[in-house]
Amino acid sequence: MAMTGNRFLLSFAVSLIIVIAALAAFAWSGAYGIGADEPHSRPVSALLASVRDRAVRARAAKLVVPADLSSEARIRQGAGNYDAMCATCHLSPGSSGSELNRGLYPAPPRLDAVKVDAAQAFWVVKHGIKASGMPAWGKSMSDEYIWNMVAFVGALPGLDAGRYRTLVAESGGHSHDGEDADDHGDHDHRKPDQHDGAEHPDVPEAARGAVAVVDAFGAALVAGELGKAKLLLDPGVIVLEAGGAQRSREEYMGEHAVADARFLHGAHVQVTRRIARAEGDMAWVASESTIHAHGDKPASLLATETMVLARKGNAWRIVQIHWSSQEK
Repeated sequence: MAMTGNRFLLSFAVSLIIVIAALAAFAWSGAYGIGADEPHSRPVSALLASVRDRAVRARAAKLVVPADLSSEARIRQGAGNYDAMCATCHLSPGSSGSELNRGLYPAPPRLDAVKVDAAQAFWVVKHGIKASGMPAWGKSMSDEYIWNMVAFVGALPGLDAGRYRTLVAESGGHSHDGEDADDHGDHDHRKPDQHDGAEHPDVPEAARGAVAVVDAFGAALVAGELGKAKLLLDPGVIVLEAGGAQRSREEYMGEHAVADARFLHGAHVQVTRRIARAEGDMAWVASESTIHAHGDKPASLLATETMVLARKGNAWRIVQIHWSSQEK
C-alpha cells in the first residue's frame, strides 16, 4: 500500500515537472501572442478575468462607502477629473469612441453604459489593475477626490451629453490635491496650458463657469475631440477667423473645425492673460496666449481670443468666437 502511494506521488511529481517544463519551453519560444490586437484564448481570458474580479471584490469588501456619495457636490467635483483622466478610455455620453479606447486590450468598459459597485470602483481607481492600462490614481490623488470621481461614475449612466458637459464645465476642471506630491499641499494637476479663472485676477467668480467652458472647448480642439467641442457651441454660433466667418455650429464643424484641430493637435497653448465678465445670462472671455504647434505646419504664434457665451438652462454655451494671431 505504501509502495502504491509512493508510486502515485512519484508519477504525479514527474507529470508536474513535465507540465512545468512544457509551459516554460512554450513561454521561452515566444510563440504566445502578446499583441494587444490579438485576444487571449477563451480559457486564458476567463482565468484572468476571474482572478481579477475575485481579487477586487475581496479587497473592496473591506471599504466603507461614504454616506453622502450621491451628493450633488461630490458628483460635480468628480466630473472634471473624470473628463480629464478617464473619458479618453472609458468614454462619455455622446462619444463614439477614441483611438485609445479602440486600441487597448482588454477593452476598457464604457462607464456611461454600465453600473459599477462603488467600493470596487474606488479600489480600482486607487490601486489600478496590472497589465491592463488602468493606472493607480491613488499615487497622485487622495481618497476624498477618488470618492468624488466614484460618485460621478455612479451618476454617469443617467446623464445625456448636455448634462455631462454642464457638470464638467461647473466642476472647476481637472483639480485634486495630489496626496503624494513633494509639497504635500493642494495643487492642480492640469497641464500647464490649461487655466481657470482662479489663476487670473481679472476673472470674477461669476465668470468662472464660462471660463471653464472656454478652456474645455480649447482642450477638445487640441485633443482632436470634435464631438466634445461641438457640444459647447450654440447652434447659432458665429466664428470669426482669418478674415472669414462661419455663421452656425454646423458650418464651423463641417469646414474649419477639422483644420483647427489638425493644426492644434498636440500643441502647447499657454494662456498669458485673461479677462472675463459675466452679467445675467451673458458672459465674455478675452484671452491672450502663446501657441507652439508641432503638427503639419509647425509654428509659434501670439494669439488673441474673444468668446461670448450665453447661459442656456444651467449651462454656458459659446455664441461667438473671434480669433486672431501672428507669428512670434
